[in-house]
Amino acid sequence: MSEPALSALRSELNSTFHDARVRHMVALGRKARTDPEAQALLDALARGDAFERRLALAAQFTRRDGAAVLKATADESSRVRALAFELVALACDDAQALEALRMAHGMRREQAVLIQLVKQRRSPVIDAFLDGLAEGGDHATFADTVPLASEAGLRKHLARALERPSHRFWARLARRAPAVLGELLLEQLRAVPGEPDPVTRQHLAWGLAWLSDRTPDIAETLMTLMLERGIPPDEYPLRSLVRQRPVRMVALLRQHPTVALSHLLFAKSLASLDAESLTWIVQRDPTLLGSAEDVLEDLPEPLHATLTEAWASSVKRAPAWGTKLIARIVAPAVRESVYARWTAGARNRDGVIQLERLRHLPVDLREREARRHLHEVMALHTRAEKRIAYARYLPWSEALEVLRAEMGHPDAGMRGAALSALLALPGLRPDEPACVAPALAVVLARKNEQDPVRGLMLQALADWPRRMWRAEHTEALGRVLRDALDAADLSMPTAQAAERLLVRAFRADPAWGAQWLGTFLKERGRVQDGGLGHRLTDEEVRLSAPYLLKMAKVWAERERGGPLLQLAASLGKRAVLVPGLSDWLVSVRDTTPQARLSLALTVWLSREDRPRFEATLAATLRHWRDRGWAEEVVALAASEQPGEPLHPELVGELERMALRQGKAYASVLSILRHRAWRDFDRLLPELLKRDESIIAISVVREYLHRRRQDLLGPYLDAPVITGQFATGATHWILPFFSGFFRWTTEQSQSYSRALARLCADMERDTPTLLGAVSLMAALDWAPMDALLALADDKRPAVQERALRVMARCDQGQGVPTLLRALEDSRARIAIYGLRRAFNGMPVTRVLSLLAEVPLTKVTVAKEVVRLLGELRSDAGYERLLELDAKPLHRDVRIALLRALWDHLDREPTWAVFERAVTGEDAIMAARVGDIPADRLTEALDARLSGLLAKVLARPEPDARIDLLRRAAWLSVKDRERVFLSACGARLASPYDDEVRAAMGALVYRADERDVALFERMLEAAAHDRRALSVAMDALLQPRDRMRPVPLHVVQGMVTGLLTKDPRLATLRVRCAVVALEPPAFASHLGTMGQEGWLHADALVAAQVAVSNLPVETMEDVGGRLARSSSPEARRVALHCLVRDAGDGRGWTEERLAALAMFQRDDSPLVAGAAQFVFPPREMVTAPEEA
Repeated sequence: MSEPALSALRSELNSTFHDARVRHMVALGRKARTDPEAQALLDALARGDAFERRLALAAQFTRRDGAAVLKATADESSRVRALAFELVALACDDAQALEALRMAHGMRREQAVLIQLVKQRRSPVIDAFLDGLAEGGDHATFADTVPLASEAGLRKHLARALERPSHRFWARLARRAPAVLGELLLEQLRAVPGEPDPVTRQHLAWGLAWLSDRTPDIAETLMTLMLERGIPPDEYPLRSLVRQRPVRMVALLRQHPTVALSHLLFAKSLASLDAESLTWIVQRDPTLLGSAEDVLEDLPEPLHATLTEAWASSVKRAPAWGTKLIARIVAPAVRESVYARWTAGARNRDGVIQLERLRHLPVDLREREARRHLHEVMALHTRAEKRIAYARYLPWSEALEVLRAEMGHPDAGMRGAALSALLALPGLRPDEPACVAPALAVVLARKNEQDPVRGLMLQALADWPRRMWRAEHTEALGRVLRDALDAADLSMPTAQAAERLLVRAFRADPAWGAQWLGTFLKERGRVQDGGLGHRLTDEEVRLSAPYLLKMAKVWAERERGGPLLQLAASLGKRAVLVPGLSDWLVSVRDTTPQARLSLALTVWLSREDRPRFEATLAATLRHWRDRGWAEEVVALAASEQPGEPLHPELVGELERMALRQGKAYASVLSILRHRAWRDFDRLLPELLKRDESIIAISVVREYLHRRRQDLLGPYLDAPVITGQFATGATHWILPFFSGFFRWTTEQSQSYSRALARLCADMERDTPTLLGAVSLMAALDWAPMDALLALADDKRPAVQERALRVMARCDQGQGVPTLLRALEDSRARIAIYGLRRAFNGMPVTRVLSLLAEVPLTKVTVAKEVVRLLGELRSDAGYERLLELDAKPLHRDVRIALLRALWDHLDREPTWAVFERAVTGEDAIMAARVGDIPADRLTEALDARLSGLLAKVLARPEPDARIDLLRRAAWLSVKDRERVFLSACGARLASPYDDEVRAAMGALVYRADERDVALFERMLEAAAHDRRALSVAMDALLQPRDRMRPVPLHVVQGMVTGLLTKDPRLATLRVRCAVVALEPPAFASHLGTMGQEGWLHADALVAAQVAVSNLPVETMEDVGGRLARSSSPEARRVALHCLVRDAGDGRGWTEERLAALAMFQRDDSPLVAGAAQFVFPPREMVTAPEEA
């Protein structure tokens, strides 16, 4: 290698920008494979400063010299080391990669290297690394790494990893080996007869969600097991499996009819269902499919009959759901039966059915409902406007007779309501065209109506289906439109209704419609409908084109650009069907003095008529330039389609504006930077040459910093800048914050000198100084002498900031200064900086440095302890034990407990924890609950469980409650139930919060083995009624959300503890409704009533309980209770009846008969309440007996 060649290379690298430097080095690396001269150049650069060493390392992306990369992993520069570790997987052979990985492990950065090895599919390296960890007994990293190994490596080490699995192990196993995860979860679930332990349940909860998307077969098997054991599955995996295999999931769910199913569970699976599955879903709960309208839209046509039959056969469950299906029922008897159930369920408490719901009924049933609302519903007799609206569902002659009086009412509102109802009628009977002519005659006869009434009439006509309008109606319809246009009081809403009516009737006679559309545009002066192009077909637009073009011409000649633009915008893409329209738009655009209108027209052309836009763009931009409309050019460029290149003419105009430095200069540069960056890059040197002050514009400054560092040099040494954006009176230090590795050494030095001069200014404000100090540390290739000197600065804020950022120095230049600072009052700050500085240092060196640190200050001692705990070293562990033997501040001792987490497999560690638990400090004892239990062996799990139990035995309630609240999520398995027993003992606490937290812990942590123990715990707390009440409040949930174990406990209480004292009757009712199926609950209430246990409070509790049962069980539960000899039980039966007749279900004949029976009951408790239950008055055929 010749020295001139090296000098030339350095000169070239320093004279260009970062991306070009990297590309050059990549090319040089490729060349160095066969060219010794190129290799010599790389070797020379690798011996240079950190900047050159990093560039030389970049060549390894193509050179791939593993030895060079391995050597760079020990470089003093953190930037070089980071790139080297990134290159390990790409450039190193297996032996070199393994050595680098072990080195990274010592630095606690092995995870990033492992991920890179996985990406490059370097499984042999990972397998060898795992073998080494297994031999060395490393537990912290071993389990985390196992899922990243090859399949053989995974199988080889899986058993050992399962001894101390971590959260990261399970997460990686789910991503990389879901089948293995599924096998493990199946094995763990099958290992117990009922629910597994809480840790396994945690794994099941998130694992099933992963598996349902990746291995649905295993997920389905797991879910089958869970359902067989009464374990409710989470919503996400259930939805995922239903989405993938709906028929199979229906078959599974049919075997478990009591499992709770989430709303719209099958809504996205309609196309995949078969007839049998669909029938079961509809009979179970049709809302699982969505609304009937949506189901009919998405369900395949052959299954519509199945849907209808299934709903009709189970109409009692959801009578109001299938309104649109009634018309599909063919058998008259079935339809009548379904309708009877539907009409009862669809009514509100006044017997009224919403007007729109009747629209979907067959015509004959609509008429029946209309007559009922008009003549029978008592609540509507005093609400005329609401009542007459139902006349729209009658035949024309009958509706006309019903509405005749209201149509002549003196009040315009009443007339409008009547006319609106009458004129809506033909639209609801599209197969009866005979109604159209009489309807139009009614409108024509009222040509002089007030505008609000006319608007209602036109709106009613506009709502008719398009197919109703025929050619013979156009003459009358034209007169209706003419009358509207002739009205002096024609309002905008009424005009919009008239135009909408015209558009909907267009297809009856397109030529007629086109002519009338032109008339509308002419007389109203604008388009009323902004979506005209969406309402008309292509053919209708073509027929209207002459009239539209004529109107466009008139508007253009009269300089009415706004309506013209609105017309074009309303046509949208269909504007091309009006030949010549673009010509008038261009004409207006090029002559209007309104900049915003010209811009809007140009934007429309850009989007809807691109060829015309491109053909006229140059002239438009010249016109705008002459008028000084710079902001419009920027706005036009900003409106162009994102991701598409700007038109060359537009780019050229932006460049001219940039060179002129006129209006909106910063916006012009921003548009060029983000929409035409190549042109921006080409233009920048010229712009800087003309005016160096544009560096003040952030988009320019950041682009130079990130892309064109070769242009940045003159601005880094705080020069005096002059130009449009500078006065030339002061030096400028440009604000940059990160990414300095892209700069050259010389650039970094220049900027560092400028920052040093700034920091030397004793008059500078503190925020500016602190920012400058932080920047000095971020300059990777600059000398750090000035920063190190600031460690002795007299300004406290500057000194502290310097010490805090000193560890960020790329090559560890701040470490000696930080170590010296540990000897004086600066130690509390310096110690935090050392953490980063120690990253990458040999462990022995770190230990020797930490040994010299004085521990007199609490802050320093805490950080030293933390650093010792993170060292994977026996010597570091011994030092921690030495510190434990000394008197330490509480904060330091808490830090010591945390530092021992990585040494849980060592016996002395547990002695330290034991002393913490039994010591006087409750806060320190509570910290034991923070120990990560996911990496423990069975023996260590037992030890931790015992310690946690001891924490719960401490006298301080705050420490106990804090641990109890976290107990549900602790990953301890507690096989000996020591911790669980300790949780249960707190049920008798005098503190409500503690009782609540203890019950929460028990509910989550108990498994099948603990039912009897759980019951004994509750029985032990029963003497304290308050504690018992709080505990039960925390225990009881709706039955479908109860896990099997707590449910068994509640069942045991219903048949055991709560049967021993009538004073516990209220609690017995609350537990019974959760523990028992609805029929059994009804029998249980009946028994309690016969035994006299349903006293006043228990009766209220029973009514609340049945209110929480599924509404479809009310008939069965109420029927059983109604037959009871207990008046209290029959009173609950009345409550069931009222709920069963609520919204969506209604008062059927059977329910009315049941109500009458209750009203005649011998007991005033029942009859008195029943006589104040009021169905719609018209449904009561006889007065209730007093």
